[in-house]
Amino acid sequence: MKRLEFDTSPSTGRPVLLVVLVIASLLVTTLWYREGTDGPIHVLRRGVIAASEPFLIVGTWVSAPFRAVGNWASGASTDRSAYEALQKQNLELKQQLAALQEAKLQYYRINALVDFVKVQDLKSVGARVIGRPTDSWSGTIVVDRGTAKGVKIGDPVIAAGGLVGQVIEVSPLASKVRLITDPNSGVSVIVQRTRVNGVVRGSLDGSLHLDFVDKAKKPIRGDVLVTSGLGGVYPKEIVVGEVTDVSSPQADLYPDVAVASRVAIDRIEEVLVLLDQQTPASLPGGGE
Repeated sequence: MKRLEFDTSPSTGRPVLLVVLVIASLLVTTLWYREGTDGPIHVLRRGVIAASEPFLIVGTWVSAPFRAVGNWASGASTDRSAYEALQKQNLELKQQLAALQEAKLQYYRINALVDFVKVQDLKSVGARVIGRPTDSWSGTIVVDRGTAKGVKIGDPVIAAGGLVGQVIEVSPLASKVRLITDPNSGVSVIVQRTRVNGVVRGSLDGSLHLDFVDKAKKPIRGDVLVTSGLGGVYPKEIVVGEVTDVSSPQADLYPDVAVASRVAIDRIEEVLVLLDQQTPASLPGGGE
């Protein structure tokens, strides 16, 4: 039986084909550069490009949505990280702005207090409010100055808008202040316009009222009340508040006069304690 044999030697035709292709490419290249733009090779090339353009356009149109999705996906993470960075920066800037605004407001409040003390030629020490009442009927606050700074019982306490109250307890580093809105507080005042005397008292609800004013000399809305200086508790001419309402019930001996403080006592943050004032030995009912 005859065995089948296969020729495994390299084909002798392949090198010949390669040589033919190289020679052909050289000839085409030479003709390309030697012929003009209207030569047969140029014309053939333009025909091939024109024939393939529809397929190129269709391929581009079909692949456009996929490229858009890819571009969006690749840019989404970048846009998200940039947004988070901008958001963080915006928050930091807002915090800085809030701090600057608070410092500005504090400067104005303290500057107003200092100006008032200079005009009145009063000795004082600045203090911050560090404690407020925990109930609705206690009209007191705690400030961060005490005997270590020369504060003593009976010292008046003021703010930029006027009178705040009087020191009733004191320790080396802090003092308790009875506010003028406290029911036990009483401040001897005069009506700035008429010079009529009276007493401003606090109440359980924190409102102020002017007592002991003759009906014939009752004040009117807008009248300013200032300390009279009587009794030596408060220096003279410190603003206590202004009249907001007046009524005269026939059965009452005195008119009912409502008063509003010019100090936002429930939100006060900085005060001045007036030092070395002549105060009585005891403070029954807050003193007048």
